Amino acid sequence: MNTGVVLFVCLLTVLCSPAFASSLPCHLTVPVTEQPHQSTSTEPSRWRALQQELLQLLAQSADCSIQLIKVPWARGLVMLQDGELDLVMTLSKTAERERYADFIGSHYMEEMVLVLRRDYQQQVLKLDDLLQLPGKIAVLRDGFYGEEYQQLRRNPAFERKLQPAQTISHQLAFLQHQRVLGIIGEKAQYERWASSHPEQAADYVEQLLVNRNPVYFAASRKALSQQQRDHLRQSWAKVYGSTAHKAILQKYGWSTVLQ
Repeated sequence: MNTGVVLFVCLLTVLCSPAFASSLPCHLTVPVTEQPHQSTSTEPSRWRALQQELLQLLAQSADCSIQLIKVPWARGLVMLQDGELDLVMTLSKTAERERYADFIGSHYMEEMVLVLRRDYQQQVLKLDDLLQLPGKIAVLRDGFYGEEYQQLRRNPAFERKLQPAQTISHQLAFLQHQRVLGIIGEKAQYERWASSHPEQAADYVEQLLVNRNPVYFAASRKALSQQQRDHLRQSWAKVYGSTAHKAILQKYGWSTVLQ
């Protein structure tokens, strides 16, 4: 692995139990796509803190510590597929991803919304109306926004309406500097950004609910054995829906509706 991209963060200092050590690596490698000092708003850093607390909850239950590796989102998925990463968070389940990832447990509901400039509100009543817009919509590169969105992307004209962003901060910066007509993004993240940037947010409206689905811890089928993945699945099941789990979600304003 390229050590130039490694950012080692020890979330826990506990040692693995002997039984655990025989079946699961003491350190799980997990990607992180952006750091708080790189953010254009407070929201990505809150999202990162939410992820880290959920990850720590899993690590405590499984008796494991975490190594965070700084890579772009799309690159992280390739590394998960290649077995260079052990675990990815907040991943939507698709048939394609299930070929290389074992979805060991969901941790919250994700709501993806189309945020649009108010000037174009009357022109977009459904997702394929984006084809009529004179500008682009920023999306996270390799992000999943539901089956309707995936089907529309097969249309080259629709694909040309999309402006890929490497990170959430990058996507919000497009919005803040009016380089796009809107974004498709996580509802809670956008609303945090809007509360921090009321003047810019006044120009936009949450136009459509694009997709709503649970997001998961996904373990690499290549990096971890079935026994190791089952251990993580069972460890998360012990804390899933617990008071501690719900408290973390409530702390950061995410939905407590679990699947």
